Amino acid sequence: MKILWLCNLIIPQASEELGIQGIPKEGWVEGLLSAMSEKLSGHTLAIAFPVPENLDGRSGSFKLCGEDGPEVFYYAFSEDTVHPEVYDQALESSMNRILDEYRPDVVHVFGTEYPHALAMSKAATGEDFHYHPGRGRLLVTFQGVCSAIAADYMACLPEKVITSSTFRDTVKRDSIRQQQEKFRLRAASELETVKRAGYLGGRTSFDKKWAERLSPDAKYRFAGEVMRQTFYEPAGKDCVRDPNVIFVTGADYPLKGFHILLNALRDLNWPELKIRVAGQDIVTADTLERKVKISEYGKYLGELIENCGLSGKVTFLGRITAEQMKEEYLKCGMYVCPSVIENSPNSIVEAALLGAPVIAAAVGGIPDVLEDGTQALMYECSSRKPLEEVAANLKKCIETMLADPEAARKRADEARKRVLEDHAPETVCEQIFDIYSEMNGTDS
Repeated sequence: MKILWLCNLIIPQASEELGIQGIPKEGWVEGLLSAMSEKLSGHTLAIAFPVPENLDGRSGSFKLCGEDGPEVFYYAFSEDTVHPEVYDQALESSMNRILDEYRPDVVHVFGTEYPHALAMSKAATGEDFHYHPGRGRLLVTFQGVCSAIAADYMACLPEKVITSSTFRDTVKRDSIRQQQEKFRLRAASELETVKRAGYLGGRTSFDKKWAERLSPDAKYRFAGEVMRQTFYEPAGKDCVRDPNVIFVTGADYPLKGFHILLNALRDLNWPELKIRVAGQDIVTADTLERKVKISEYGKYLGELIENCGLSGKVTFLGRITAEQMKEEYLKCGMYVCPSVIENSPNSIVEAALLGAPVIAAAVGGIPDVLEDGTQALMYECSSRKPLEEVAANLKKCIETMLADPEAARKRADEARKRVLEDHAPETVCEQIFDIYSEMNGTDS
């Protein structure tokens, strides 16, 4: 069986071959690839991904898991990933080129967020002279559901922040309202993408609900995810957690809910508190250049940090590697996911694998990932509730965690057991190959 993956980002092995810097995001693709090494016996895998314009059309291969491992092919195509709300019809030619050259039996599209997903769904189901596997051989798995994001993008934001724009926002046409509109455009492309797919895959009841809503006649299948190998390794005996550290992954746009966490920490008597954030610093405006580039949301976060008495307590770590992420999970007193909508954040799984006590909003598919009360603490969050109420809900969870460290440790232990089972690489590989085999009409 010939399998083609279409991914949002270049994978590390291919970035090395092409001599460009990779991006340490979407590690579940990397994790699944590593886990599939043995399953590829008798099958062939190719991976397509976007690259800078100067590398458009490049292709090649690499060995997976050493020189004795299976050969994996790759195809690069150019795409404007900075403006994913804009559909470029030229991408269809790139997808047709890849399909004509590789001629896959099944096509697996990872995510619906970028134009290449729609371009591949059109190319795979076309009716012209190009090679078309057809709708029944096309699987689309959800990573983020654009339709849901568009609906809840501004949850718990003050009206003043929603209606204001900085110089940067005006020049880039990227105010918070415009950001929401961009997700609505992406949601329209998402809808067309999934309607062309014969198979849809997801990990939670949230994914299934949206799959049935967007394309009720497609076949929905459970498709788990594998984390990168480093997150499965147990913490060493020398691991010491700092009970005063909150670790957060991502705070660069409203959906991640960092403003909710900051409000929850307002007036909390916690002098030793440290908040460490994996991701871009959109808050600091200590130079003229930074002041010009700051967004309205970044400006709002900066004001919150000062007004909530958190100055000097927040550290933005920038883009960090999987190993650096692991160190943060291992050393933090708690991991907090304050997102206002998520289908199934892998950061929660990573945190649980490494024994970090987890607090999360009970939104989207998060309640399917861990059980509230026994494996994590969850709080009510809704786009229809005021910021103050949601922040108060989160604050109660933080106070509960601080009041009983032993209970937090026991929840973390139970969470690790759960995710080790749910995200076992061998189990997930079997799930994925069962879908491929059904699509191809063969045995796995």
